[in-house]
Amino acid sequence: MTELPLPRPRAARQPEAQPPTVAIALFVGFVLTAAFVGLTAVIIPGVLLMVVAGFGMVLLFVLQYFLWAKWLYPIVIKMEADSLTASSLSTDNSQPENPESHP
Repeated sequence: MTELPLPRPRAARQPEAQPPTVAIALFVGFVLTAAFVGLTAVIIPGVLLMVVAGFGMVLLFVLQYFLWAKWLYPIVIKMEADSLTASSLSTDNSQPENPESHP
């Protein structure tokens, strides 16, 4: 009887890379927006100033986020915990002792 060739071991299949559709869409959107603003700025020069002001507002928002969320929020939480601890200690110390408990 003739022997059939044994099947080759299958190579591990590498997952296919996903196409960068989100990056392409963001880039196309940015190019179209820049082109529209550029064409509008030729007609109305104040539009470019409004775009610069918008970028400035976004920059201020990002700076405020990092200032409050990353740096100041842990400090505020620690101060709140300290004040709660201090107030609980002061309420424990301010309670009058029961005169009947001491002879």
